Amino acid sequence: MLSRVDIENFRCIESATLELSPRATGIVGSNGSGKTSVLEAIYFLGHGRSFRTSQRERLLRTGARDFRVVARIAVAERTLVAGMEYAAGTTRVHLAGQPVSSLAEIAGILPIQVIDPGVHRLIEEGSSRRRRLMDWGVFHVEPDFLRSWRRYQRALQQRNAALRALQGPADVATWEGELIASGEIVDRLRRTYVERLEPHFQRLAASMIGGQARFTYRRGWPGGVSLGDAYADARPRDLRLRTSSVGPHRADLGFIVDDDSARDRVSRGQQKMLASAFVLAQLSLRAAEGAPPACLMLDDPAAELDVDNLGKLLRAVAEIPAQLIVTSVQERGLEGLAIERMFHVKQGRFTPMV
Repeated sequence: MLSRVDIENFRCIESATLELSPRATGIVGSNGSGKTSVLEAIYFLGHGRSFRTSQRERLLRTGARDFRVVARIAVAERTLVAGMEYAAGTTRVHLAGQPVSSLAEIAGILPIQVIDPGVHRLIEEGSSRRRRLMDWGVFHVEPDFLRSWRRYQRALQQRNAALRALQGPADVATWEGELIASGEIVDRLRRTYVERLEPHFQRLAASMIGGQARFTYRRGWPGGVSLGDAYADARPRDLRLRTSSVGPHRADLGFIVDDDSARDRVSRGQQKMLASAFVLAQLSLRAAEGAPPACLMLDDPAAELDVDNLGKLLRAVAEIPAQLIVTSVQERGLEGLAIERMFHVKQGRFTPMV
């Protein structure tokens, strides 16, 4: 749980310190004032990337050479200081006063999710966003997942390098043993996770959009075929395409409403509600299994939602044990969330209100 965050030279924020409520913190300000930027900085610390851009240079304040995010995180009976600094294309990470090799070490103690105005893209865009969100949940409940996923990624890079170098089938197959061993673990952990997640999603989706909503897990290779056979069958095609076309890196989730694809059936507002239900389901599962509450950030939840849907979203949020950080253009946009601490932001400067 976050108790304090210090931000320097991130987007429009030159310097900011926010003491956060363990329950709910509100941030109010006009569009472009820095509300989303503070959420983005916190998210970067917990994920190692932004939820708005893949280009880290764009996160630098104009004229700055580096940016820095430091947080105090309550873990069990103690408080840890975690921080990261980005400069000259390099990210440096520290935890409890010691340098660490990966932001995953911070992510493990700082589970953070966000529901922003673009959350509907989870439904309508390609598989990478859905796969990444699914894997966030698996990472936080399955200790073996990250190690197996990294093994798989290393072997996949080697196989793809062999394909790009136009090496023969035997050379390409050399890397498939490691792909199979690690890929089967990744797939098993994902399947176990989504089976536990689905009832939480169905319950939340029913209350938020009505009708019957569900999701399907697609593992990334044909059903009824082993992963080893899938690689062997795809090898001639992969040699032509110079990339690996099957495997867990191709996994996806399909969202279905009343037996039709959600991408084709529901409106933009309903897509936002459906995607939000998936995020909330992940936090609901954590709570049901006794994990510490995550940090849930809501970026202008009223955007693109009518009054009825906004009410449904906020009621669903209120049911989930989580530390909330919520932004809004106006104070009335925070009604019903039991805000304990409030900030007003103008031109990247934050002023405590309550």
